Amino acid sequence: MRASLHSLGSLALLAGLAVAAAPASAAPSLLVNGSFEADALLPLGTWGVFGTLTGWVGDPGANGGIELRRQNAGSAQDGQHFVELDTWRNSWMTQQVATDAGQHYTLSYYYSPRAGVAAASNAIEVYWNGVQLALNGGSGIGENNHQWQQFSFDVVGTGGLDMLRFAAAGTSDAIGGSLDNIALVAATVPEPGMLALSLAALAALGAAGLRRKPR
Repeated sequence: MRASLHSLGSLALLAGLAVAAAPASAAPSLLVNGSFEADALLPLGTWGVFGTLTGWVGDPGANGGIELRRQNAGSAQDGQHFVELDTWRNSWMTQQVATDAGQHYTLSYYYSPRAGVAAASNAIEVYWNGVQLALNGGSGIGENNHQWQQFSFDVVGTGGLDMLRFAAAGTSDAIGGSLDNIALVAATVPEPGMLALSLAALAALGAAGLRRKPR
């Protein structure tokens, strides 16, 4: 009886490992410059407002644009640069990305309220093809640095150029929430070899259960 239980435990572990290993090969992000490190525009510790960044288009209206910061008023989540939305007023930025029709993608990004700033000024809306996915917000009162939190969503490609948009949605006062490390990755299915290993382990587990002796 002990030998049977040991076999069942080993096979269950094998099956679990096979399933866990299946998604190990992550696809690269389809977005350009998701961590805002592609443009050497700023000295360390400074910030600026730009009409466009590599891969990104900013709000073209008066006092719009994209506010890029290099380790200024907070630390980046990835690298040295991050974006704060709400330049001189509530602003937005977009990126178009080519997708496959019907393909599921995981959109992920890091958001933080600005340190020392109340929640009313920190809100950021997230849109995929004009449909709102999220309204991120939070208070930075009592903090002295960013408090990054990752968010992720399942989105579906249209087979054309899909539009990702981030927009400031809090008090329009030139101070707002921050974004960094934005990625769009195609959802993956288990590789054939790993799927076969998992199925074989589960089949063996079932066979071992049938052979188990009664008490």
